[in-house]
Amino acid sequence: MTSDDQQVIDAQALVADVFKGFRGELLSVFGKSEHTSKPDGSPVTIYDVKVEELLRVKLAESFPDMGFEGEETGVTGSRDTYWLVDPIDGTSSFIRGLPFSTNMAALVHDSVVIAAVIYDFVNDVLYTALKGKGSFKNGEQIHLNTSRLAGNLFIYSMTVKEFGHIKEALNELGMRTLLPVGASGHEYAMLAEGKIDGIVILKKGHGLHDNAPGVLLAEEAGAIVLPFDDEKGVYRSQFVIGTPLVVETIEHSGLL
Repeated sequence: MTSDDQQVIDAQALVADVFKGFRGELLSVFGKSEHTSKPDGSPVTIYDVKVEELLRVKLAESFPDMGFEGEETGVTGSRDTYWLVDPIDGTSSFIRGLPFSTNMAALVHDSVVIAAVIYDFVNDVLYTALKGKGSFKNGEQIHLNTSRLAGNLFIYSMTVKEFGHIKEALNELGMRTLLPVGASGHEYAMLAEGKIDGIVILKKGHGLHDNAPGVLLAEEAGAIVLPFDDEKGVYRSQFVIGTPLVVETIEHSGLL
């Protein structure tokens, strides 16, 4: 299966339609939804589960050969080709009413992400990517900003524990490192459309749901990945992703 297959394109469109269909309901409880805590202490709302369950049903009806792995409800179906779904990326932001939440999904085939959907339901902005076909914002192709030079480079760190080390190291390279408030989908979208220049993740086992859609979106917009672990494809969890200048500078410095 490749990104050229019509069923991949159709499934991606279905995912986007389901996400968009929830926008009104999610906005009606934005900043005021009740929540409980999962075993790891992270919050979850009934809306996380509701979005995920409907998407699972709709995909199973139209694309029964595609499996499903949801952050909230687990795995069903094929493990060769499946949708990896984070129904509300940034649930903490959703609960607080901070404008960084998204709905995210990635189609994984043989451990490689071949399609992605990130929907910024707060602002009604749809980001999509197909492997080898580019990245798009509301249907218009987007690209990284490769014109910035050292001294004017913004890097998001998605690693809190080692933030001090990351900030100090990248400061030596003329990069300003920020610890963003928000969610992964929002941060990868900022990279893909050229608003920031790189993202650092050095947390072993960082959630697959958090990275898979955004990495493809950024790569198809021109980003390069510098891995810091031995994992491949969707299983990578320690890496730098950014413009060629950012990645090459960090790689040659040896500071990370």
